[in-house]
Amino acid sequence: MGMMAAAGTIIVSLIAYDFAINDRDLLAKDRVDWTMFGLVRPFFALVSACLLAAALFQPAPGRTLADDGQALLLLRAAYLMAGALLAAAAAVALVPTILNETVREGQVLSILTEAVFMGALAALGTAAWRDRSNRTSVLGLPRWAMHATLMLVTFLILMEEMSWGQHWVGWTAGPMFAGNVQNETNLHNFATHRFEAVYYSAAFLLFVVLPVAWPLHVAAWLRPVRPFVPPRLFALAALPLAGLLYEEWNIVPYQLWFFMGVVIALRLAIELRQAPAAYRAAGIVIAAILPASQLLFVFGGHRMADGYELSEIREFLIACVILVYGLWLLRRQAVAG
Repeated sequence: MGMMAAAGTIIVSLIAYDFAINDRDLLAKDRVDWTMFGLVRPFFALVSACLLAAALFQPAPGRTLADDGQALLLLRAAYLMAGALLAAAAAVALVPTILNETVREGQVLSILTEAVFMGALAALGTAAWRDRSNRTSVLGLPRWAMHATLMLVTFLILMEEMSWGQHWVGWTAGPMFAGNVQNETNLHNFATHRFEAVYYSAAFLLFVVLPVAWPLHVAAWLRPVRPFVPPRLFALAALPLAGLLYEEWNIVPYQLWFFMGVVIALRLAIELRQAPAAYRAAGIVIAAILPASQLLFVFGGHRMADGYELSEIREFLIACVILVYGLWLLRRQAVAG
């Protein structure tokens, strides 16, 4: 608790200083800040990240990679996500202007993101169907309510991503959406930066922090939640979500998530040193690619056409992580059945 309080104090102080002295909004996006404060900010974010990671990262005595039988699925996901991060870094280094056309609405990455969300929704729905006879309550609610919540959230993200069909049918947003910054039939572009902050942070907390922070032994009232909490190996696959920062690099919470991701990656790599070679290599690869790619984005991101391209890639990776979670949940239900 002391480490968490110290980290919170540092982060709040950074945000308050930036607002009071630099007149900078918390979620303001811009090019990398090379001022003295812009150089000091990451250092204190790193200190806070180390404190939080030390406070939250749970030792794993007695746990094995295959505790739930899904280690191979998560290993493959980790390599695919690492490959996607490496491809993004290579694109920024070699052909940065081509990313702009690739990530625009109606282009390949946008279509892939929507397709992956559809796959995730199908996996979550199938898992819910297979679990329909389980009458266990979760936090006082029927188990089906947890499945329904997962499916509803995924469905809403998918619909917002495709602007509720506008991208496919091609209608024009009406007067109700006059304040939408992209003139689209969706809600998130009325407050894009705030929505992104909630969306990106929730993905990082649920798919990276939660798996490594979930203790081996929990209170009785939390035990029914355990089947929905992904294992710590899942965090290895989701770690690329902490990177891909350019326009958002100056935003303190994102810097915090990035440095927490680096620390967690190193901890997982060390934890996997006794694992089979494929798992050990995955830990080392992600622990190396995450900081190396971010250095390239910080120093080379200005060569991109618009600067928001990495955010679109991150949203694609979030869709992939949700798909992997749906498959993991589905396979757990199959094993349980």
